[in-house]
Amino acid sequence: MADPLGGEEDLLPSIRQLISSIKSTLRAASNMAAAEEMVLHLEETDENFHRYELVKYIRGRIEEVLGPLIEEEIERRSVGVQSKGREEVIVQTITDHVINDQACLDLLQSLKHGTKDAVERLVKMFDEEHRPVQSSMFGNMAGMYGQASSQKRSSFCLSDDSSSLDSSFNQDSFTFMNQEHFASIAEQLAPDKPLEMRRETLTGLCKLPPSDILACEHWDSLRSGLLLALSDSDDVLSETSLHFHAKMFSSNSHHVMREVYTSLVEHLTSEFTSHKARSIFIRDGIDTVHHALCNLLRKFRLMNEFNLEIPTYWVRFPDRFLDEVTESTLNLLMTEPYESMTSSCQLLTPLHCISIIDPRASWFGKWMHGNYGRTAVIRYLENNHSLVQTCVQECMDFLLSGDRSHDLVSRVTDKLEKQTLGSAQRTRFTEKEASYLYFHHCASLLGRLLMYIDGYNLFPVATKDGDVSVTDLLVSLVHIITEQEAPVLNRPEQSAFDPVSLVTEILKVLCFSKASCCRCLCKDAIITELLRPVHMWLRRNKACNDSRMLHIADILSTIASWEVGRKLLLYGESGEWFKYNSSAPIHTIAEFTKQALDGEFSSSLCTRPSHNVTGAYLYVCRQLYSTCEGLLILNRYALHHHIAQSWRQVCRDLELAGTPTPSDPGMGYDDSKDTGQANSQPHHVDTLHNKETTDSSKLHVGNSPTQRVDALQSWERTLIDNLLNFAGTPKGLLLLQQTGAINECIAYMYNRSAKKLQVSKTEKFGYGSMVTQVAATSPGIVAIQGTGFIEAVVQGLWSVLECGSDGQPMIRPSPIPVEPIDRTAHKYFVRLINMLSAYPAVYEILADQPLPCKDYYSLREAPHHILGVIERLIIVDSDAKIHSLFNYEQSHIFGLRLLTVMTSCLDSLLLLETQYHIWDVLLHAQEANRNGDSAIVIDLLSIERNHLLVRTNVIGGPTERLLPPHTLLKDASDPYPWPLFYTLPVPKEYTSSVTRSPSSKQESELSQFLSRKTPLKSSSDAETWLDECQQHFLTCLTRKPHSLSNRVLAELLDDAITAQLLIPHNEMFPSKSCKISDSTLKAQKLSSLHIIGIKMVIRYGQHLKVLNNSNESTESLNLLLKTSQYYLSRHQRSITSDMRFLKGDYMGFDWFVATIFLLHSGNRDKAWNLLQKCFCILSSGYLSMARLHASEHVQLDIASSGIHPVFSRTGHNVELILQTEVPHVYTAFRMSGYTPSQICQQWLRQCFWNYLDWTDISQYIALCIVMGVDYQVYMCVAVLHFLQQRLLLHTQTQQLQVFLKENSIEGFHVRLHVDYMTKLEKKYRSTVLPDMKNLHQA
Repeated sequence: MADPLGGEEDLLPSIRQLISSIKSTLRAASNMAAAEEMVLHLEETDENFHRYELVKYIRGRIEEVLGPLIEEEIERRSVGVQSKGREEVIVQTITDHVINDQACLDLLQSLKHGTKDAVERLVKMFDEEHRPVQSSMFGNMAGMYGQASSQKRSSFCLSDDSSSLDSSFNQDSFTFMNQEHFASIAEQLAPDKPLEMRRETLTGLCKLPPSDILACEHWDSLRSGLLLALSDSDDVLSETSLHFHAKMFSSNSHHVMREVYTSLVEHLTSEFTSHKARSIFIRDGIDTVHHALCNLLRKFRLMNEFNLEIPTYWVRFPDRFLDEVTESTLNLLMTEPYESMTSSCQLLTPLHCISIIDPRASWFGKWMHGNYGRTAVIRYLENNHSLVQTCVQECMDFLLSGDRSHDLVSRVTDKLEKQTLGSAQRTRFTEKEASYLYFHHCASLLGRLLMYIDGYNLFPVATKDGDVSVTDLLVSLVHIITEQEAPVLNRPEQSAFDPVSLVTEILKVLCFSKASCCRCLCKDAIITELLRPVHMWLRRNKACNDSRMLHIADILSTIASWEVGRKLLLYGESGEWFKYNSSAPIHTIAEFTKQALDGEFSSSLCTRPSHNVTGAYLYVCRQLYSTCEGLLILNRYALHHHIAQSWRQVCRDLELAGTPTPSDPGMGYDDSKDTGQANSQPHHVDTLHNKETTDSSKLHVGNSPTQRVDALQSWERTLIDNLLNFAGTPKGLLLLQQTGAINECIAYMYNRSAKKLQVSKTEKFGYGSMVTQVAATSPGIVAIQGTGFIEAVVQGLWSVLECGSDGQPMIRPSPIPVEPIDRTAHKYFVRLINMLSAYPAVYEILADQPLPCKDYYSLREAPHHILGVIERLIIVDSDAKIHSLFNYEQSHIFGLRLLTVMTSCLDSLLLLETQYHIWDVLLHAQEANRNGDSAIVIDLLSIERNHLLVRTNVIGGPTERLLPPHTLLKDASDPYPWPLFYTLPVPKEYTSSVTRSPSSKQESELSQFLSRKTPLKSSSDAETWLDECQQHFLTCLTRKPHSLSNRVLAELLDDAITAQLLIPHNEMFPSKSCKISDSTLKAQKLSSLHIIGIKMVIRYGQHLKVLNNSNESTESLNLLLKTSQYYLSRHQRSITSDMRFLKGDYMGFDWFVATIFLLHSGNRDKAWNLLQKCFCILSSGYLSMARLHASEHVQLDIASSGIHPVFSRTGHNVELILQTEVPHVYTAFRMSGYTPSQICQQWLRQCFWNYLDWTDISQYIALCIVMGVDYQVYMCVAVLHFLQQRLLLHTQTQQLQVFLKENSIEGFHVRLHVDYMTKLEKKYRSTVLPDMKNLHQA
């Protein structure tokens, strides 16, 4: 038979619950017999009897074991039972049978055994806590409480006859104290009692429950006796009293803890204030072997341990508990010794004692961590400034004393490494050592206090030398780091109490929050003092050791992690954004870093900084030049060139040293030693104390060749990592490309990104936005193609959509997706969008790349590149491709959605249509989806294809075209009211009606001004006319925007450009005499991309009703593009490059020329006259992407970089302003792994076609020409500012990229945001316009 109990179960908790619940019942009993009677009738008197766990457990076991047996007997004996008397006999028979059955006996025995075991353990635990002491006082305890005392409770016996199952409990050893006994205890603790009695009494008191002791009526008397025992000269008595206090702290009662703690604090206070107390002079040292002092420090340690633990619990306690604990503790720390008023020498104070126990003031840090405890502490300090004043005074005195020798800190460290006070290895603290620990504690306390605004407001603090402000205090602390006399600690463990490490930690703690960093550290005085060793090194006066230089760099790096800190370093405390300040701290840091990289320090007076120091300060610069505003200031130092030169030198050194080849040549770098942080981060200062600091050429390593190679490789990674971070901004990416190391940097980035390593200790996001930034340019995407970035994304995508390339079976099947692109596939969708967002990237990857054509695809055959994705997921035009997909519909939808986003860039659309005829593929698929000869079947794929066909064939802004949705409507009667089609043209239902622009001028101030035709004879006349024209234009734009017809705007642009060319230096691109004959134009050929683009422009012009004759307009635009192309080709350089984008003429469509053509209603001559003049001014270089393509008007290295000024100048300045004006949007881009410069580049490349209505497009062109090309930047910022709420919403859904690329800018009108743009002009023109004009250097 199976075990009737079904397994052992611990009954101790159930029995404990039962006893606790009936405690009041037991206490009401007069004797043991009465208590036993009450328990026997508990079911009758206790309404909760059946809710007790023990009762429920026993009932459950009876039902489980005996239930089947009873049912079996009932069925067997109930057959033929007729009379009631017979039933009673059967019941009795069944009962007797069940009781005598072996199963019942086994159950009874098991319950007895389990109960006996649980009760024995319960009694044993009770004995351990409350075992009576055999003494004159506790010997007759049983008689005092009227019950027999068991001499050996641990031998608790539970026989069959006396068990609780048969009769009653025999638990006669549970006792209850009475008040008379506590009165006797208090009396026995009196100091006039015999010592032995006091010892025994106190020992016995330690055995009683804390709650009973505190609940007694004689606690005050007991408290006095305990205090006297703590102060007693007898070691046993004092130690027992201290043990009692320690034990009482373990109580769960806040009342118990408060009373005991205040009692301990009261005793410690009396140790210093009592006239009987023996004063200890600091000058004599602190001898921990001294008996009295050792006991005192033990008591302080008990108090400190309580202070470290209590913040975890006091939020559950009443406010009174916190107030009393706080007040008593801080009062104790401010207690002055009794003889302090009469003695001129410093005496040992409570603050000295707690400093020895807890030098780092950990207790205060925990008290200040939570708002609940911090409020009480600050409230006390606001009313009592003594503690803060004492700490500040001690810090200032210590700093003035200048005693911070190496031996002092070393000795302190050695002694504090010992764990036991008073041990043979611990002897004494000298006066200087004690004072240093005192300073260490005070400085740590003040550092924690200054983290919070309420603590900061306690300053300035009055001292004997005058008021001390926060800045004064911190400058004095910083002086510890910057002074030259103190040597370096040679052992890492000594840094724990190194004053330099202490100050560094305090300053870094103050940088934990932006507010405290701004309040405390963003001061010129602090940074100036911090950079004093750097200044001295630059002046060749004296070199500082590595440890201190690294501490300084660590602090600067922490400060630079906040925007307010970057502003301080870039512009100074009182500097303004984007205003150059020659005295700003960053100039010192950058100059030091530049000279350190170049090795210019090597001289007889000053050694060259080590690579560790150089890397640390380079990292500070990197935190700044990886931002737009930082690069604006640091660009003059050309750090990218200096880093690249140093990197090449290290590479040469590695070749000479026999550097092993990396394990993966495709990676370029082996980061197997990386642990998750970028190599260029400052090394933790604790690891640097055992390194040599004399000569950087030694690289802080031994003479081993292997060590030297390892050090060189580490330095190489540091340099390449810092060089890579120039790619964080558009202009920085151009600088990186000019170094010639972009391929190596991207390979390094891929290696770290593949291992999911952190970018840096201060970087909140990963490499996502940097990859996107790089992929927006031709050299960037070429470098990415050389790594495994694209292949990894494609393989990951395929494993999510279809299957893994390894063919391994799935252990857990993936869930069936509900959305067309599920959550896992969306990650790869976004990554592909980021890499294929810009036209240069699409062109470099796909140009002249034919689709592979295969008759058969295996089910496990996966693509490895973008072309394979297009072939297998987008252009699914054969049965072989369809049958090769496990999830045809989901995978094809993914491809179509990707195509939708890619074709939002009109140049990418033209390229894809030219090479792969995507329109024919989509139309053929729609036709094949017809149900016989009837209409097209509506399904997910046909709806997506229909959306794509409409989007790519109909040009227009938010009100000029109607795009069908990606999904069905909720209207069941007509879920898809839009017509499906399989032949072009697109049905008229997808185009909205447009009112034709009036041919005649509408009278306005601007039209009247232009009609005057004022002759301009000089540059001053032109400037006056242009200023007046700008005012009329802005007035008309904001008040009468409908009067700005195409004719008025065309005349405005012509006159404005003419006036600008009369002003010196406005002709940025001198014109060349260019007479283009008809034969020349006929010889000029346009690509298929241009032919398709012309058709789209003509359709849009006819839709706008600005073009009439299609054939004539097509021929005119064809000739205009040829003329423009020929003219611009005469201004281009011949560049030899591996980038396809730089081979020949501009590879995209010139949407600016098309816009001017429509603005002149298809008049080619007027359009060319305007364009020929416009190509001479700066605006054309940014409005027309073809104007500066490989142009001779820009520096050769810029022209050959493949990075257009629209990206490196306009995009950079957009991000520069956006970070200041609309920081939430800037952060949203970073979180999404996308960049503002990338979407702005697309908007500007196609002159906002498909994103704004024609009216706003023409006004944008006029703004950039009439008001200045910098309005291109302000326009983009205004659009992003307008979209702020929508951008933040789509960031939450991880749809930011898709939203920006697919959707028109609905609701935005130039006239409504001109005022905002003019405000930006006043604020940023002095920064933006000179940068856009400077095309001869990066």
